[in-house]
Amino acid sequence: MTSADPDLADHRVLADALTAERPLYALVTALHGLSAAPVAVIDLRGGVLVSVPARSEWSAEELVAASPQSGELVAGCMLRPVELEGEPVAVLCARGQDIPPALLAFAATLAGIELSRRHAVLSGRRELLGQVLEDVIAGQSSEQEAARRLGEHGLDAGRAHEVVVGSVACPPRRLRSYPWNLHTLLSQQHDPHLRAIVHDRVVLVVPEGAGLFVAKLCHEHLTSLGPDARVGVSKARVGVRGLRLGYFEARNALAEGHGVHVHRIQDLATALLIASIEAGMPLGDLAAEALAPLLEYDRKNGTSLVTTLRRYLAEDCAPAATATALFVHRNTLRNRLKLIEELTGRDIDSPSSRTHFWLATTGWELGSAADLSSLLDGRGPE
Repeated sequence: MTSADPDLADHRVLADALTAERPLYALVTALHGLSAAPVAVIDLRGGVLVSVPARSEWSAEELVAASPQSGELVAGCMLRPVELEGEPVAVLCARGQDIPPALLAFAATLAGIELSRRHAVLSGRRELLGQVLEDVIAGQSSEQEAARRLGEHGLDAGRAHEVVVGSVACPPRRLRSYPWNLHTLLSQQHDPHLRAIVHDRVVLVVPEGAGLFVAKLCHEHLTSLGPDARVGVSKARVGVRGLRLGYFEARNALAEGHGVHVHRIQDLATALLIASIEAGMPLGDLAAEALAPLLEYDRKNGTSLVTTLRRYLAEDCAPAATATALFVHRNTLRNRLKLIEELTGRDIDSPSSRTHFWLATTGWELGSAADLSSLLDGRGPE
């Protein structure tokens, strides 16, 4: 027998553990059996996913925060990262130095394979749910059919729910692949709350009263993925129509900026614009055409007529408040407004023109062909 044979046998013991009913637990148990060293898998938030022996104590926060050099011990433990689709999601820990580094690294690879397998199953469920939610939002299913399809995913449309919508500046692939809850993967159960990706945004449907708590957790996760994380929360509503309206309310709340925002007042006009965007109406193109003289003038001269117009409307057309908000003199504001009238051929003080300009500026932000996320994510077009 060569010196490599014992190592090969140990590798086979670990690989065979993945065929057990609880593969990750069996893997950690097998690694413990080969060395007698306490072994654990700890997620990056410090939660102990598996520990053998079960009563072993771990300095979880210190372990997951460490970046040890090869062979270096942390809190008396050897560490190896467990990765899922190239992203570290947990740490495999073994107390002492009894386990050969190559064997520990192999075990960490196997742990990543098991998490990837479970994540693929759960992602498939979420893809199906995402399709259902898209149909519900677009009104493409009858109330009865939508309620039935939602029921297949564990949601009772007859009970009150809140909708949470989150967005972040990160690649859609990363948003879809990042495992938010390893405990969900390990339990092989559905998410504790319905979660899907709709139009490259996270959508969660949660029971009444849970929206703000879940939104804060959602924001924490999104912040770890990229900048500009923001989350909107709807009011609690019942039924399929309530779910659809809650989605638009949460999207509207995103416009309030970074962080977590709860929907407060129903802005019907903005909600209708959002719904029109979702239905595929080219509001961004129509609005850009209406604002074309101002956009072109701003582009050529480095001015901010569109911004001025938007602020003027947001301040209920009050010159003093607008000038203060823009940090300009009232005469400067007056000259800008006069120029806007000259370029567009409209009287900015007439009710019909103000409605026109509000629809144009809001529709442009909502439906900009360059960035459909615009106001829905609280950002203006670049």
